[in-house]
Amino acid sequence: MDRKETLKTHGIVIFILLILQYLLGMFTNLFIQFPQDKHDGQLWEFAWKQIPIAAHIIIGILLLIGALVLVVRSIRQKNKQWIIISSIGAISILIAGVSGAIFIPTQTATYSFVMSLSFIIAFVSYSLGIYRSKS
Repeated sequence: MDRKETLKTHGIVIFILLILQYLLGMFTNLFIQFPQDKHDGQLWEFAWKQIPIAAHIIIGILLLIGALVLVVRSIRQKNKQWIIISSIGAISILIAGVSGAIFIPTQTATYSFVMSLSFIIAFVSYSLGIYRSKS
């Protein structure tokens, strides 16, 4: 397997994790109701006690780490295509993560929307990278 293929494989893993992340986020949005009139710490405590939300947070952290590693690998391999794609993806994942971290204690719908928008940008970015890396 050449270096270009390993970047593509890394991108595919991130792409699959993004799909799982989306499904967990939608499950949470549709089926888990955060308690009303609670303060920040109580909302975070609630979030960590809900398996889908905890999994969503953990996968988000793994996605950010994987995205940053892909950026570094792309730079080290001097692959301009993957440098651009992985940078856009990593920034999008970072924005989604920050938005999620702000959403939990505030329960402000705008941050949930920013998470979903950032997901779409990352999803399209990695899709494009995988497509353009076809052998």
